[in-house]
Amino acid sequence: MAHPMMKAKVMKIQEQTVTLQLPDGQLLALPSKSVEGECKPGQEVAIVAAVLGAEDAGRQALARHLLNELLKG
Repeated sequence: MAHPMMKAKVMKIQEQTVTLQLPDGQLLALPSKSVEGECKPGQEVAIVAAVLGAEDAGRQALARHLLNELLKG
């Protein structure tokens, strides 16, 4: 898997919802409890999708991707 994540931009944060803008302009509203860390409007976040039951494989793919990015820099 070349890129296990998609970048998105935080557009707004409401009480229990974080609204993200995807690269194609679509908006995605997520429960704020599903977002790790403290995000702010304008900040970039990563979206990682994994098939139910394969969450560990998704995390491993993301870890490999991030490690490769760190080693390049």
